[in-house]
Parts: sequence; C-alpha cells; structure tokens
Amino acid sequence: MTDSPKDELEKLQKLRAELENKLAAIDADKKKAEESITVLREKAAVQDLERKVREKQDALAALVFEKNELEEKLKHEPKESWMPEDVPKAKEEIESKEDVLETEKEEKQEPVSEETPEEEESKKKLRFF
Repeated sequence: MTDSPKDELEKLQKLRAELENKLAAIDADKKKAEESITVLREKAAVQDLERKVREKQDALAALVFEKNELEEKLKHEPKESWMPEDVPKAKEEIESKEDVLETEKEEKQEPVSEETPEEEESKKKLRFF
C-alpha cells in the first residue's frame, strides 16, 4: 500500500531534517579539522624556529668557546713588544744584512781580467789542444 501524500510528505521532511543535521555535523567536523590543521602548522613552524635557534646558539657557543680559548692562550704567552721606536733598529738590522750579502756576492764574482781580448782569445785556442 502506498502512503498517503501526507505521510509521504512527513517522511520526506524527516529525511530532509536528518540530511540537514548530517550536513551541519560534517561542516562542524570540517571546521574543527581546519582549526586543528592551523594549530598543527603553527606548532611545526614553532618547532622549526626552535631548531634553528638551537643551531644558531650552538654555533655561537662554539665561537665564544674558541674566542675564550684564544684569549686565554694569548694571556699566557709572553708578549713581544714591537713599538714604533723598534722600527729604526729593524731597518738597521735589515740594511746591515743586505750589506753583508752584497759583500759576499762581490767576493764570489770572478776578478776582472787584466789581459787584452786578444790574449784571452789565444788562451782559449790553446785550451782546445
């Protein structure tokens, strides 16, 4: 038996109300999921920034440690004083060393021959025999 139009209308209205409720529940679930995604994205961004901060802090700590080590090393090493008044002394030392080198160089050079070019030529010829 078929339902009367009034019964059929009631069934359709009831079905419509159920579907509208389902749609509203789906929309609410969608909104919650979007909000959760937004929160999770923000958490991921914060974690990434925290990781970068830790890396930068570690690099900075390593540099500070190296700086402190070098400063400590320099504190314990004897300081060599090199003042502007030392410049003339250094120049004198360099010039005296250059003079010694020039003198040694001159001593090693062959003495200038007092023979004429013709006499040297005849000596060269005699060397071949």
